[in-house]
Amino acid sequence: MTAIILLNWNGGQDTIECLQSLYQCKGDYCVVVVDNGSTDHSKDEILDYLSKKGIRHSLLQEGQQLTTKLQPGECLFYALSQNYGFARGNNEALRLLSNVAGYDHYLLLNNDTIVDSNFLQTLADFASHHPEVNVLTPLIRYYSEPERIWNAGGSQFWGFRKYYHANQCIGQEQLMGHKMVTFLTGCALFFSPSVLQSDGSLLTERFFFGEEDFEFCLCMNAAKKNMACVFDAVVYHKVSMSVANMPSLGRIYIYYLNRFVDMRLHLSQMKYACWSRLYSVYVVALLKKKMLSWGDARRFAKLILRESRIKDGVSATDFLNAQKCSSVAELERQ
Repeated sequence: MTAIILLNWNGGQDTIECLQSLYQCKGDYCVVVVDNGSTDHSKDEILDYLSKKGIRHSLLQEGQQLTTKLQPGECLFYALSQNYGFARGNNEALRLLSNVAGYDHYLLLNNDTIVDSNFLQTLADFASHHPEVNVLTPLIRYYSEPERIWNAGGSQFWGFRKYYHANQCIGQEQLMGHKMVTFLTGCALFFSPSVLQSDGSLLTERFFFGEEDFEFCLCMNAAKKNMACVFDAVVYHKVSMSVANMPSLGRIYIYYLNRFVDMRLHLSQMKYACWSRLYSVYVVALLKKKMLSWGDARRFAKLILRESRIKDGVSATDFLNAQKCSSVAELERQ
């Protein structure tokens, strides 16, 4: 059986729509909805939906333990006391589930997705025929443009990543079977229990928002774990809803601060010194081309370099402060 984890934060309607599609799926699965300290009516909306649909469900508060394995079709609503961010929110559910053995696979799935009815069975069948592949992702298309590819995995190399088939239409691509990848997104992550850490967690909690999938892939590649995108398993993603209100410069700041901290922690001191100089040039050139003056782009890169030397992670406070900033000067004052 596959344990599917949906992380909700103030997104009750998206979560309900995702559940509606999940409960039309073929396969053997249970669902855990993790509420990441929502401040709206998400909890009541989701529990009301489950009751009206007659879906067997239960409520568990943070700190309580799961004593029995969830049954096929069952839904557990796990209420956390605060917003822990993407990585820890999912890890809390994985740690909870790992206390009760018996799940063949786990699936981390964004709540702002709609799934094809065959996607889960397709992933499970592929996993049973390819036990050497530890982590899978389905083909993820845009919800607003169902024939256009959002993510089909990609390659990861020295702090960069390249997406395969990004923004291509299905009719333009000959996608059959699967493709081995060295990078995949946390939007839809299907994996065997063998990749869990000893405490039952999967993702680093150093980063409040973003980077956790990149760091996960760094670890999987270092451990020589196999990963693949299965093209016949399809999910539709309502892209970037969770950061829609963040100023663009604040979002860019968090993205690059995440990456610099991550690479510093994964590379030797000498390799990081070389990488950070090269990547800084890339960041400056990119920002100068798209949105900043030459001077502001250099100040931005220097700020990232300085902050990444003294941080071992990017916290919720860093994330929230960045949302308020729309200029380099504001970022420097935070």
